[in-house]
This record gives sequence, C-alpha cells and structure tokens, in this order.
Amino acid sequence: MPTYEYECPDCGPFSDVRPMAEFDQPQPCPDCEQPAPRLLTAPALAGSAQETTAGSSAPAHAGGCACCMPRRLSAEAV
Repeated sequence: MPTYEYECPDCGPFSDVRPMAEFDQPQPCPDCEQPAPRLLTAPALAGSAQETTAGSSAPAHAGGCACCMPRRLSAEAV
C-alpha cells in the first residue's frame, strides 16, 4: 500500500499508509483525530526506484520490474 502525506490544520503534516481506493479521503490526525486532507504529493510506493540497498547486488525495483529481469533469448536466437 502506498504512503500518503496529509496535513492537519492544527498539528501539521503526517504520513499514513492507506489503500489506493482511499487516496482522496481525509484521514484522522494521529494526535487530535481531526480529519486532515491529503497533500497533493506523489505517494511513496514500496519497491520503488528510490529504494536501494547499499552494498547489495539485489535489484532496486520490485520483482516484476522489466528493467531488472534477466533478458530471455528468443526461440530464434537459441
């Protein structure tokens, strides 16, 4: 699930992990429980290109990413 950023008018900004189906719904502030609107920022997604592991040979993208998958030889090339 993506992490969205919200801003409470009284307490300030906070982040919350929410289902994509709820991206446009205000979320309660964790401090005062007042509904807070989502900021117009891109959600942070787990396994995105921003996430890398220092010193690791593991791919930086999610497992199904085409740029990290080994190339397959076509039947004609074999």
